[in-house]
Amino acid sequence: MELSERIRKIRKAYNLTQADIACRLDIAPSSYGQIERNAIKASCQTLLKVANAIGVSLTFLVDIESRKFVEDKNTG
Repeated sequence: MELSERIRKIRKAYNLTQADIACRLDIAPSSYGQIERNAIKASCQTLLKVANAIGVSLTFLVDIESRKFVEDKNTG
């Protein structure tokens, strides 16, 4: 699974829209959409902000081998 696909699946698992995340990041929804479409390569700093906006750890967000989409809140 690609990172962009994982970000999208996690966001959807948390019932968040692209606009929700873009608002939390203080960027345009189209800019956030580029991250999910893999149109741009997000920096580590941007990925950290995305993880925080969704409410997961950076490690969980970038673990593309994991099929788990919803993090156990007790371990976060």
